[in-house]
Parts: sequence; C-alpha cells; structure tokens
Amino acid sequence: MTLFCLGLNHRTAPVELREKLTIDTDQLAPSLDALSQHVDQGVILSTCNRTEIYTIGPAESLTHQMREYLSDYSQLPLSRLEPHLYEYQGVDCVHHLFRVSGGLDSMVVGEQQVLNQVRTAFSAASEPSNLRGPFSRLFHQAMRVGRRIHHNTRIGSNYRSVSRVSVQLARRLLGDLSQRRALLIGAGGAGQLVAQSLADLGVGQLSITNRTAWRAEELAKKLGGVTVPFENLTRQLAHTDLVISSTGSPEYVLTRTQVQQALEYREGGPMLFIDIAVPRDIDPEVNQLEGVRLYDIDALQMAAEANSESLEREIAWAEELVERETNAFMNWWQSLDVVPLITSMREQAEAMRQEEVAKTLGRLKTRLDAESLSSEDLFEHLEAMTAALIKKLLHHPTVYLREGNDPSRQQMAQEFYNLNGKQDEKQNRRGGGRGRE
Repeated sequence: MTLFCLGLNHRTAPVELREKLTIDTDQLAPSLDALSQHVDQGVILSTCNRTEIYTIGPAESLTHQMREYLSDYSQLPLSRLEPHLYEYQGVDCVHHLFRVSGGLDSMVVGEQQVLNQVRTAFSAASEPSNLRGPFSRLFHQAMRVGRRIHHNTRIGSNYRSVSRVSVQLARRLLGDLSQRRALLIGAGGAGQLVAQSLADLGVGQLSITNRTAWRAEELAKKLGGVTVPFENLTRQLAHTDLVISSTGSPEYVLTRTQVQQALEYREGGPMLFIDIAVPRDIDPEVNQLEGVRLYDIDALQMAAEANSESLEREIAWAEELVERETNAFMNWWQSLDVVPLITSMREQAEAMRQEEVAKTLGRLKTRLDAESLSSEDLFEHLEAMTAALIKKLLHHPTVYLREGNDPSRQQMAQEFYNLNGKQDEKQNRRGGGRGRE
C-alpha cells in the first residue's frame, strides 16, 4: 500500500483555475462521500492556495482515480488540469504534508492558518471513517510537526499571513494609511487578521461589512471601526480608498457594474482593491476601469517572498525538523510490513505450545486422578514436552539451512537467533552496562 497525494497550489496553478477546485468547509462531507467512490480512505485539504487529496492504496490505480475525481468535481477536462497537477508517493508524500502543515509550502512561509486547515480536513475525514489506522497516524504526526514549527520559530507568528501581506502591500502603494478610508468585506478568520493589521498601522477609517451582520459588529467594536450594512456595499465604495475582500462567497461580491456606479459618485483619488479570497470576490474586469487598481491573491506572491527573506535560519531549522520527522515516520511505516509476519510466527508457535501441553496433560490425567504421580515423573513429562516443542519449532529452520548449504542462510540464522550475542551487546550498551533493578 502506498501513501499518495495529488493536488495543485499557488505555484503550479493560477487563481482562476484554483478557484474551480476550491472546496468550502461545509462542502467537505459531500466531497468526501464522492471521493469514497474512488478510494477506501481519503482526506481533502482545500485552502485559498491549494487543493490536495491524500489517500492510500495501490499506486498504479490511484493516479488515474484521483485525476478522474478532480476532473469530475471541477467539470474540467483532464487536459486542462494535467499541466498544473503534482503527485507525491511514499516518503515524498509524507515530506510534503509535513511541510504544508508547518507552513513551509505556503505563499507566506509560516502562515498559521494552514495548520488549522489541516486539522479541519483531518476531522472531516475522520467522522465518516474515511481515515483509519496507520493513515490516521500520518495526519496526527503532521499536526505535531506543524505545532512544533509554529511554537519554536518566529515563522509561526500570527503576523505572517496573506492577510498581513495584503495590508503591507496597501501601505506600500498608498503610503501613510492614517489618511485613508478602508473597507473590509468579510469578517471571518482572514478578515479579522486584515482588520487587526489595518488597525495596527493606524488606518484613518475602518469600515467593515459582512453578510452576517453581528460578526462585523463584534469586529468593529473590538477595533474601533464602523459597520456597513451589506446591502449598502455599493454606496459605501464611493467613500472608500482601499477595499480588501475575503469572504467565502462562491460568486463575485463586487462586480464591474457596482464599482463603476461608485466611481460616478466618488470624489478623490484612485481606488485600490485587494482580493484575497478564493474563489475570487471581485470581478477581474474591475481592473479595466479608470482610476482603479485590483490585486488578487496571486499578485501578492512577490510581496510574500520578500516578507520571508529575514527568516532563512529559522526556515532552515524547520526544514531539518521536517526531514527528521519524515524519516522517523517512514521507519515506523515500513516496520508495519513485518507485523503480519511476526503475528503469523507467534500464532504458529502458540499452536505448537498448546498441542504439546494438551498431549502432556492427556498422558498425566490418569495418574493425576489416581494421585500416583511423583515429582520425578512430573519432571520427566515436562522434559519430554519441552523437548518436543523445541523440536517442532526448529524443524523448518533446520530443513531450510540444510537445503543447498547456502552461507547466506547460515548468516541469516546466526542473526535471527542471535547466536553471536550482538543483540545482547547492544542491549548492554543502551543500559550503560548496568543490570536491571
């Protein structure tokens, strides 16, 4: 059985393609049901910058099945998807997931939200039993790796996020934000980080709108902003310099028509729109309007990379941790191949033991009933029973060694039965030469 990952991300696919494969949290359950028609176990990790499927099974069949699933879900032909997909198997799959969980594969290195998204993907897959046994352990370990990276390095800072980078871009383009009026569309997790970043940089006026009004009200109260009814969004645009949008809407929240109407009533300079949602919130045609600049999440890539340059040493430490944890997990994973063999060996030995015990007790029963069994007789029967058991246990290994007089088989037997005492020496070294208490 092979660990397997198929997906695309911000490095391999543009936002206009990624948004067609984005799976919202509330759609994970039905999406996993559809996935179960292709594989026995699976996890779907979908964020603004990636959609990935993790599963386990025969590698030769998984490649086709997972591509077929993504094509069906997105309603796109495989010829459109293929150039943007990547595939990882075995150790590469483990290494990739650990890097993702630790934020090392994010647009903004160290972004903490992705760890929560891995946790959400794991929980969704666990509920209908799409995740079991050793495969489940892979995600437990990935989350532990992610937590260690975030807790032990500065790359796990809450300020390292696409939300923060979007505000930094706005400051670079608009200059001092204290004289600017900002409108935040969306008060979810990413929106809250945007709002906090704008407040930290002293934005002149912060307006917040959200389909669920109470979320906007709570956030505005916390940061000293004001709320705008969602139905008044177009009107508010006329009084705004900066718009940052991050909702979970499957359709555009702002269309070209809405922005064009706002421009007719607007007094002041140009407007800056930053869309960090996937699927996108703002119609790309807005960028064609005079006096408007629109940046989507892909346009943040260069700013995000520059934001990571001061963390090279800590990123290197995190990468080394991922390497160590990947090797440790693979050692454990590969040891699972031996478990069925060990179980069979123990079962066979136990069957032999029970057979010899039953024979011995059968011979002793009559004399035990007559209370005529001496200690010498008991010792004789125990000797015979254990000798017979040893003979049975060693019969097949002895036959195996005699066939062909192969030196490699002899060496294997020496190691198997520890005839040279090397395992005892290792045990003594681990114990520092001290005996057990």
